[in-house]
Amino acid sequence: MESITVYQKIPHPGIQVNLNSYYSEQGVPASITFFSPSGLAYSLKHIQELSGDDIGRIKFAAIGPTTARALAAQGLPVSCTAESPTPRALAASVRTVLQPQRC
Repeated sequence: MESITVYQKIPHPGIQVNLNSYYSEQGVPASITFFSPSGLAYSLKHIQELSGDDIGRIKFAAIGPTTARALAAQGLPVSCTAESPTPRALAASVRTVLQPQRC
């Protein structure tokens, strides 16, 4: 029997450059969506550094319950979780969270 690696989790090589670019051009984002616990693990420290004291303003979204649990385990508030792992469900969930509160 021979063992071969068919799947490996690695960070995107440009994640820090892309985050730096976004923050310098747009400022602290209104929301950040995570699609996997590993994506959270690879980017959270950098997001925390870039956001500083404003991290509490960010709405954190998760594509599913596993990612939502990973966010909560890091002490981040989970603003929404998609009802299903589809672009449409995720967009609906994020849209609801970002709508201004009505009195």
